[in-house]
Amino acid sequence: MGIKEFQSYIEKDPELSKVGLSSLDLVKTAWKLTKSQGQIPALAPNRLALVVDGENCLDRLYGGFYSDWSCGGEWNHMLEFLSVFFNTLQQANVHTAIFINGALEPDRFEDWVSDQIKIKQNVRNILKHLNKRGTPPPKVWWVPPTGVRSVLRLALRHLNVPVMSSMESHHQEVIGFLRENGYHGMVADDSEYCIFDPPRYFSARSLKLTLKMTVETREVIMDEVAKGFDLNPNRFSLMAALLGNHVLTESDLSAFHRKLLPKMEDEKEEKPNAIIRAVVDYVRSLQTVEDIIALGTQIFGSDSDPRVKKLKDVVDYYNNGTEDGYKKFIPSRRKKREGIKLASETVEQEGESRQVYKNITAGKRKMKVMVGETGDSETNDAADKLENMSISAVATDPVEDSKEAVSAVASGDVKASEEGKYPNKKAGNFHRIRNNVKPTIPQPHPEVLKTASDRHRQACMSPALYSLLTTGDIKLPQLLEDDTHSELPAIHSIYKELRQKVYGIIFNHHHLTFTRNKYEDEVNSLKKKIKAIKAQQKKESGDLALHKGEPRLESDVIEEKLLDATKKLELLEKNAPEIMEIKIREWLPYNNYSGPEFVEPKTCQWSVPTVKRLWFGTNFDDKQRRLRAFLSCMNSDTQLMMNTNNVPQHLLLMCCVLRYIMTQKSVLRKPELDAFLVTACSSELMDVENLARMKLDLVTTRGVQLATLFMQGVEMALLANDACGAPVPFLMCCPWLFFDGKLFHSKLRRAVVAQNLMEMCNHDMQMVIKVEQMRKAILDGLVPEFSNHPLAGGNQPFGNFKSNMNNMMNQNKLNMMMNQRPNMGMMQNPGMIARGGQLVVAGSVVGQWGPNFGGQGRGGGMMGRGGGRGGAANNGRAGGK
Repeated sequence: MGIKEFQSYIEKDPELSKVGLSSLDLVKTAWKLTKSQGQIPALAPNRLALVVDGENCLDRLYGGFYSDWSCGGEWNHMLEFLSVFFNTLQQANVHTAIFINGALEPDRFEDWVSDQIKIKQNVRNILKHLNKRGTPPPKVWWVPPTGVRSVLRLALRHLNVPVMSSMESHHQEVIGFLRENGYHGMVADDSEYCIFDPPRYFSARSLKLTLKMTVETREVIMDEVAKGFDLNPNRFSLMAALLGNHVLTESDLSAFHRKLLPKMEDEKEEKPNAIIRAVVDYVRSLQTVEDIIALGTQIFGSDSDPRVKKLKDVVDYYNNGTEDGYKKFIPSRRKKREGIKLASETVEQEGESRQVYKNITAGKRKMKVMVGETGDSETNDAADKLENMSISAVATDPVEDSKEAVSAVASGDVKASEEGKYPNKKAGNFHRIRNNVKPTIPQPHPEVLKTASDRHRQACMSPALYSLLTTGDIKLPQLLEDDTHSELPAIHSIYKELRQKVYGIIFNHHHLTFTRNKYEDEVNSLKKKIKAIKAQQKKESGDLALHKGEPRLESDVIEEKLLDATKKLELLEKNAPEIMEIKIREWLPYNNYSGPEFVEPKTCQWSVPTVKRLWFGTNFDDKQRRLRAFLSCMNSDTQLMMNTNNVPQHLLLMCCVLRYIMTQKSVLRKPELDAFLVTACSSELMDVENLARMKLDLVTTRGVQLATLFMQGVEMALLANDACGAPVPFLMCCPWLFFDGKLFHSKLRRAVVAQNLMEMCNHDMQMVIKVEQMRKAILDGLVPEFSNHPLAGGNQPFGNFKSNMNNMMNQNKLNMMMNQRPNMGMMQNPGMIARGGQLVVAGSVVGQWGPNFGGQGRGGGMMGRGGGRGGAANNGRAGGK
């Protein structure tokens, strides 16, 4: 409803779609571009420059609606698609700049919530479908994979594609960037951009890369749409305001819409289309639209109605996005400068991480072709932009004018006014329950805030970090998880402690606490001193005493000490540090965003430096503190986690996420932890072509939610990394180096039937060693409490898979296998001793067993480096419980 439906109306209306839509190929369009159509000075001739709104193109940039999007994200496939897509555009001389929405936008909070509610309904349908059929859900329920925006940001940065993040008003910043830099058009799927009328507007919904390596889409030609409506383009802003939007909502305009359409109740199916046509007819029939206040007074009945001001504000908002509005306020060009770097981003570190990345991806197999639809459409030239029309003043009463227009629209007898019809051309705040309680945060250091602003704009850090520093708000989106949380706890709640530690770091909670405690200690010490002096003053006898080598009365000396101590106390209290109880406002989906949850920061177990020192410190100790701060946020501050023999650099972030999950009791099962590790170590991870051909015989709800849990952990780890000054280089944070949703599901299914870790690793000894070493680092110092929930797919027959499931072991044998899972290790290495064990109850040995060298029989798990440790832990658990 409202302005959101406007572009859809243009595409579906048979008359408007004939004149207002044009199918074309961007590759051919770029080569047909002439110098007379304008060029960016810094770009080569005949280069087509486009701004892409990434928020509208998430599904397109992800690679399309291929079937396994629900499994947690096929990031190597996405990276390969983006590489081919942007290489194709580059070879065709099409320059692109991608915008990601990083703005908090409180005035659009209701729109954001409604989008999250729709996603929540899709999630319910997806999980219901998986429970019933066990097959990938249909594309009509497509939900962006968890973390897709962060992965997209990292992928574009890796591919050297210009990417930016909006800061305050996403739509205005995108269109402003286009006009300021002389771009030729934009690719998006948002009706507001139609109202802004960019030079050329291409539909993101129709964007596709074909087998012929052409990039096809459809162009929305707003000049032709205006002709089809017979509406002066300078009235599009008023039309958009009266349709309903984020400022003047549809509920605000419901009475006005009923006046225009008295029989609207009889047209429920066509209601949005009918309202659009009625509002267009109303606007085109007005004699003048110069006095918006008077027009609003007539529409809403009183000039004191708050909707009148809203109408004026929203009309101005849309006018500011147009070319005329931009010309009235042309921002001063900022000097181009290199991106601000943190102290951790040195040339040496970037070189090292780039070399590690090349070594990891050296054996990567690319896809031969990218799947798409074929087609070879000719392009149609866009119509010239409408010339600015000078509207002559008309002596018309806006109130009477509006009344006549309303009655004409209601009766169906509408005639466009001379000024309202298409002109002949000459040749040539968060509105949910907020309780008005705002977050309480300290003022960040100016240098920190400036750096955060620049890095946010350049999409070099997590967007949530800037909004936290400036407003203290964080919006947490709806995830692909069950409402009842029957299989897993609420995912956002699992990562609450991590977020609290991040808040503690960025707001210098340890420093503030230390300063406050030091002040209180000094005050208490002075108060005790004053009390002791007063007690001494009562006992003094008037004798002489030596003071600084001079004989003086004891009473005078005590009086002087008391006066001095009192002055120090007054001075200390005068300069007392500000008492602030820091509270962050978190918006969570579990109450449908009806109200926020206020969260206090947490400190780490050591003296964390200030955020300024973490970001800009250049000493070796500062580098170590940055990494330690990140590891502390992830509950991973252990020696083994920092040992690259146990955890390779590119798997550090993954292992930190898994260790954090393991510190939350009873979330993962042992084979599920193994499945994550085997996925990261598998050679199949880099074989994009093979992954594209892989077919999953079963997709389970638990597997889908585990992937969501992990990717949300990656998202939170990226936030923590940026908050701590980016100790982990961005190339080592890329999820395609350690995770693929489809591959993870296949490994999780294999965990059901595999007898040991060797089988899960396809008898690859090197992989077994890597998995064992990482598992040892993840569980170092923990007494893990694994979940007792049945393994995904272990005993759930789904339709056609019933016969396959009947061949599996029964649930008792499955649970026994799960309890023995830590013993699934590698074969005995030279120099290592395989040990047996014993079961002790109340100090008495009730059972014992000898060493197992593995391999023979169904129960022959291969003992190894992790086997003895896991087996002891497991049997201790069995004995204790």
